[in-house]
Amino acid sequence: MDEYIRINQERWNRVKNDYTEPLTHDEIEEIKNQPIRVGLTVGRSVPEAWFERAKGKKILGLACGGGQQGPVFALHGYDVTIMDFSTSQLEKDHMVAKRENLNIKTIQGDMTKPFPFADETFDIVFNPVSNVYIEDLENMYKEASRVPKKEASSWWDL
Repeated sequence: MDEYIRINQERWNRVKNDYTEPLTHDEIEEIKNQPIRVGLTVGRSVPEAWFERAKGKKILGLACGGGQQGPVFALHGYDVTIMDFSTSQLEKDHMVAKRENLNIKTIQGDMTKPFPFADETFDIVFNPVSNVYIEDLENMYKEASRVPKKEASSWWDL
């Protein structure tokens, strides 16, 4: 494993900040009756229209473990898979999913390596600002463009 990946993995396993605190039950209850809203980066949410234009609801969350985005997607009817290299972050998704009776699949994986999914598996690939933590973006972009269904990859309008 590359040294910077090991360092990042250890950091995310022990750090406590806004991105590592799972949603509370009260927050989940509030989210249930609201339009879908997830953070893409500090102070910026994904436009709701992007989700409305998707042709399906099978979503891959890259490096967004922590019990935040995955539960939001699951509450809004998405078939959720979260891939993160932090076991601590994935455990938080498991905890919220169990507590709230949500179905969230988790995979411990590294965005710099081939993704463990077949071609055209997902309707949406959600990757928050986490790509700033990897040294070489080529594999992440190659894999993130390989796993969406082809009809799903042309719906968005930048």
